[in-house]
Amino acid sequence: MTPHEINRLSHRFYPEYRAFALNLTRDEESAADLLQEAIYLVLKNHERFTKGTNLQAWIKTIIRNTFISGYRKNKRRQEIAEENLMPDDWMNKTTADNPAESSLGAEEIMGRIEELPEIYRRSFLLHYNGLKYKDIAAITDVPIGTAKSRVWTARNMLREMVSR
Repeated sequence: MTPHEINRLSHRFYPEYRAFALNLTRDEESAADLLQEAIYLVLKNHERFTKGTNLQAWIKTIIRNTFISGYRKNKRRQEIAEENLMPDDWMNKTTADNPAESSLGAEEIMGRIEELPEIYRRSFLLHYNGLKYKDIAAITDVPIGTAKSRVWTARNMLREMVSR
C-alpha cells in the first residue's frame, strides 16, 4: 500500500486516533505530539502494512507503541536525573582562589613582556597574536622546533617575573 493510499484511508479515522491518543496522554498537546510522531512512523513504515488486514488496528498499535516508548524514555531520563543530583551542601562550599588571576594590570604585563630578550619577545608576541608555530618559524627564519622553544621559554620567563 502506498503512503498516499494509507493517508487517504486513515484520514477519515483521524478523530478516532486523536481520541485514542488523548486517552493515553491525558493532555491535548502531548496527544498532538504523539499523533504527529505516529503518523510519521506510519508513513515511514508503510511497506510493512499487509494489504487486506485491519488498517485501523495497525495504526492504533503504532500509536500505542510510540506512547509506551516515549513513556519508558522519559522514565529512564528521570531516573538518571535523580541519580545524578548534586548533594545539598554543594552550594555551601567556600570558593577557592584562582591561581590564574593576578593583581597585575595590562600595562604591567606589557612592561614585563618588553623586558624579555628580543628573540623570545618577538616569538611570544607573534604566538600571542594568533600565529601558528609554522608561521612564526617562517617569519623569524628558524625551524619550527626553535619557534616552539622560544615561545615556551618566554612563557616560563614571564611566569617567573609575575610570581616575584
